[in-house]
Amino acid sequence: MIYVVIHLIHIFSVFIYAGFLITDNLILMKMQKNLSQARYIEVRSYFQGYTRALVPKALVVAVVSGAYLFYVNFGIVIDDNLSNFQIMLLIKAFLGSWLGLRGVLQVFFGIQPILFKSHILPFVFIILIIFLSQFMAVI
Repeated sequence: MIYVVIHLIHIFSVFIYAGFLITDNLILMKMQKNLSQARYIEVRSYFQGYTRALVPKALVVAVVSGAYLFYVNFGIVIDDNLSNFQIMLLIKAFLGSWLGLRGVLQVFFGIQPILFKSHILPFVFIILIIFLSQFMAVI
């Protein structure tokens, strides 16, 4: 039962974080082309104000719950070989850990990333994680 609850919490927190990235990369970037610079800055500041309270916490919850799910689902390594499922899970864990580390350093410690300052790479990572999740069910 605890696994199901943590899994649901994980999915919900990932939806919040992924929804933020989708909105930022697909909607707000399109708005930038249609609005004046002053109006775009105003809209972006409203968006940032609303998301700053929830999204970083959702990211931390997603990483912590994802670490638990990784621990439960990874299984044992047989004959020093990883299964396809374990390889895909390791890739997902790496991408999720990178997102979590970047988010925690940026939001909670004020350390801005040297590279990849936009939200495009995290958006791509989220898309990759979603696709890996779907392929893992097949393997």
